[in-house]
Amino acid sequence: MRKGPLTSIRIVEFAGIGPVPYGTMILADLGAQIIRIDRPSGYPAVAEDLDFDNMEVASVCNRSRRLVRVDLKKPEGRDLVLRLVAAADGLVEGYRPGTMERLGLGPDACLAANPRLAYVRTTGWGQAGPMASMAGHDLNYVAMSGVLSLFGRGGQAIRGVPPLMGDMAGGGLFTAIGILAAVIEARSSGRGQVVDAAIVDGAASLAALVMGIDAASRRDPAAGPNLFDGSRHYYRTYRCSDGGAVSVGAIEPAFRRVLLERLGLADDSDFTEPSAADEAKRHARLEAIFAGRPRDHWTALFADGDGCVAPVLGLDEAAACALNRARENFVRIDGVLQPAPAPRFSRTPGAISVSPREASRPDAGSLADWGLGTEEIAALESAGVIG
Repeated sequence: MRKGPLTSIRIVEFAGIGPVPYGTMILADLGAQIIRIDRPSGYPAVAEDLDFDNMEVASVCNRSRRLVRVDLKKPEGRDLVLRLVAAADGLVEGYRPGTMERLGLGPDACLAANPRLAYVRTTGWGQAGPMASMAGHDLNYVAMSGVLSLFGRGGQAIRGVPPLMGDMAGGGLFTAIGILAAVIEARSSGRGQVVDAAIVDGAASLAALVMGIDAASRRDPAAGPNLFDGSRHYYRTYRCSDGGAVSVGAIEPAFRRVLLERLGLADDSDFTEPSAADEAKRHARLEAIFAGRPRDHWTALFADGDGCVAPVLGLDEAAACALNRARENFVRIDGVLQPAPAPRFSRTPGAISVSPREASRPDAGSLADWGLGTEEIAALESAGVIG
């Protein structure tokens, strides 16, 4: 059963991978009624490391909404989608520019069917510009946004980063923000619009804090010698004796005093009267100290203070730790660990209404929730329009 603050919103989603299903998962977990439209054969495999034939259970981002496979090359398929669009508040698609137009489902056709529609287009490079038609992935978008350069160390090439800042944040979160903003505006103006949610744009926006700090601190453009690059002894990670690691984020002087007191360095002149030239020495001192005990020792030592020290946890460890158990931040569905709905609402909490396994299987019957009768659905199935 759908629950949450967005139960009055209906969205048509065109199935894909990455940012679109993540953004719509957030909305569906918060109660939005979303129907996913997929091609008759399903989404093709995209990487040799991923077996999409066995991902029903693991397709976490597909949860909380139903799937219908529609042959969009048939006029009846296009007409079916336009009928759904007419009953929706929003549409989300993540195809290359021009694809939806070729299917007869571009903004002009859909806004003609529903003038109040929020039509959200999520791509890597945007709907216009010199790279709009080019292929790309998270690493490319984050690289062009300038954000990837922030992860460089000592002039070494950046091998790669998980698809979080680009696909999930710059794409998925900005897709969700875009559709909510457009739906809210349409409810007051009565007019829909097209939202261009480019991952490169969203990723650039994520750098706002760092860009502000750059302006205030005259940040060195060569990644490595800056506040958040790990060059400060009080903002970096340290390896422990058991192979684990801790994160230290004691930026403010008050928190740094707690850090030094608990490490027995409160009266050490190397730390109380620091000079930039001695930063390498401070690194070495803290590295040696943290390397002398296991991670759990340091976790316990800083558990009740403001030293801003926390263990670096793996995903399974994070799900088992006291903090995340208390907040119920993770759940297991069909044996698969996944995040719980976020953020939290006191009066209208969200919920995972459909498991990833269920959500990955076509369900033509879900069209009934959008106004289609049983005989209509059966006729579309018989004609091969849906399957």
